[in-house]
Amino acid sequence: MASIGTFVHPRLRKTLSKAAIALVCVGAIFAAGCHGQGNISYYGVAWVTVTSDTIPVYAAYIVTIDSITLTRSDNVAVTAVSTPEVVDLTQIHNIAEMWSSGAVPDGTYVSATITLDYTNAVIAVMQNGVPVTATVDDYTTKTTCADSGPCTYAITVNFDPLTQPTITPTFASTSAALMNVDFDLAASGTVDMSTAVPTVYVRPYMTIGHLPADTKLIRVRGPLANSSVDVNTYTVYIRPFYDEANNIGQLTLFSQPNTVYTLNGATYVGSDGLSHLSVLSAGSTITAGYTTFQPDYNPLNGAYAGRFNLQYVVAGSTLEDIYTNGITGDVIARTGDTLTLRGSTLIVTTDDTFQYSVDDCLVVVGSGTIVTADDNSLLQNLTPSSIAVGDHITARGNYKQSTTGQTCGLATFGESVYLDSTGTTATNTGSVRLQPNEVFGTLVSSAAGGLVMDVSTIDNLPASVFDFAGNATPTPVASAFSVDTEGLTLPPSTVPGDPIWLSGYAAPFGSTAPPDFLSFALNNQTTVQTAGGSLGGGGPMTPGIGGCGVGSQVCDPAIMQVTWNAPGTATPLSANTGSSFSINLANAALASAVIRVGPQTITLQSLPASPTIVGTGLVVTQTFAPRYSWGNVATSTTPSTATTSSTTALDATSDFSTFVSGLTSALSTTNPALQMMARGIYDPATNTFTATAVDFAL
Repeated sequence: MASIGTFVHPRLRKTLSKAAIALVCVGAIFAAGCHGQGNISYYGVAWVTVTSDTIPVYAAYIVTIDSITLTRSDNVAVTAVSTPEVVDLTQIHNIAEMWSSGAVPDGTYVSATITLDYTNAVIAVMQNGVPVTATVDDYTTKTTCADSGPCTYAITVNFDPLTQPTITPTFASTSAALMNVDFDLAASGTVDMSTAVPTVYVRPYMTIGHLPADTKLIRVRGPLANSSVDVNTYTVYIRPFYDEANNIGQLTLFSQPNTVYTLNGATYVGSDGLSHLSVLSAGSTITAGYTTFQPDYNPLNGAYAGRFNLQYVVAGSTLEDIYTNGITGDVIARTGDTLTLRGSTLIVTTDDTFQYSVDDCLVVVGSGTIVTADDNSLLQNLTPSSIAVGDHITARGNYKQSTTGQTCGLATFGESVYLDSTGTTATNTGSVRLQPNEVFGTLVSSAAGGLVMDVSTIDNLPASVFDFAGNATPTPVASAFSVDTEGLTLPPSTVPGDPIWLSGYAAPFGSTAPPDFLSFALNNQTTVQTAGGSLGGGGPMTPGIGGCGVGSQVCDPAIMQVTWNAPGTATPLSANTGSSFSINLANAALASAVIRVGPQTITLQSLPASPTIVGTGLVVTQTFAPRYSWGNVATSTTPSTATTSSTTALDATSDFSTFVSGLTSALSTTNPALQMMARGIYDPATNTFTATAVDFAL
């Protein structure tokens, strides 16, 4: 058995977190002890979300996020979240996960300390299209976390002084603030692939901001608490990630006329979907709502709050139930009714257990398997034949012991297993969710209604790992992949040989080609960096202002990643004007410098010159602020072995000139640059990188 990383939420944690307990006080507006004199509330709500910036080298990055402590301007420390959660950071790079909705005292918050536990971390990296388990070592000590006892990091981050979260005292209402934690895996250490067993040297780098530096949808998962069809809302107890035990606060979500609901194998839109959700069992029906955030302001109280508007919802047995377990991954082969998945996360819902498998796994479907498509009211009457090689799926069913030598295993069962999703019994509501997959390659030719492309990767896996036999007749060939563009057209500047990005689904298994693929989003290098919106029936959505559109499943912001060999360099920049700079490519310490747009990689040395990096011209709003950060990770982090607290904090600002000035002042021979990540838009015509976020690790 080569599966890795089984995690169980301890039963002792099946209590409300401190933050959730405080929320009960907030909800009881007139309860004794919850307010000061005159029924003034001295508590508000902190909505804490978690997302990540990841890079294709990581197939899985599983850690435990322990807690967040906020520090007020008067130096009072407040625990905002204290319920540990195990999370695979590679699975939240396109969304932000709602971690908690909990009470915090009034005041302005100036910094946060986020604690991570790597003691049982599982990190897998991609080698030639195959995930491989890596050894996890501390960057500084070069000791293995699994062998050296507790391996925790408490990182302190200063909020942007221009956008600090503030909770205002209110009368008979509640002030609330959104706080977004962003894990930057590109700046969180290095990967050594020179040996048979890769090693990841971790030095976690993250930021937290009152306003997100992106426009990702927010996923709110948890059991249904109640619903109100009259006011178009439903409320959940928040259980983030894979949690089956803890309720970390409560949140009300607002349905929209175009919200797509996928419930128990059926698809509905708008009020019809909410009506069907409202009759399901409260407390036992698990929901996952994907939302945008709409801030609001109450001038009578001088308080900010907000509402979460639903783009789409997956709930009931389609999401999870007490009878079945789950698996998610990419279909790389299909023989009859047997699917082979790569990059699989295996979930045993009733045991609060999940693990990532580096081995390929099998899923068996049948005539009773219910098939749906997320966030898509256009794809109806789907059958098991709708599932084909090249699709990304989440399947539900029962794990059974394998007798065919299949190596995918769950430690729960102690041996190899496969997932039976046939749906043939009352306790096996077998189902498969199709989820849009990204195809990357170069354009061969295009015509009205379709195109032909040379496929390089599907969901960051090399095209060579996909066995298309049986997918269609004739068998699809990666170098001449035919695509039905579903009425979409490529940007007019796109010509044969240009890189293109598609998002959609493989044509049904056993169909007649063309097409080999159905595309619901179609972009070239320029547009994919700013694309976004509904993928297939969720209704029109205005593209976001943060570089990527709402939804961002079809958005690949450019990522510039630069690393310097230890001990780093005090002179990483060139052409520093105070409002722009470039990376010094002649620096002897430079180890790697690339720009990635999804699977595409551009080395900076291959360009005519080092790109000019500038700040975004997008203005700060109530839903977006650029986030530029810098700092010494070692001195802002308190490891578990330390006897004293960290001496500094990572700094962040939404003003690019302030960032450049602060970074320049911080750089020295004793405080050298080690890594940089910039996220934004790369324009090859001007060789300019416009950044909405920069993390500079010293």
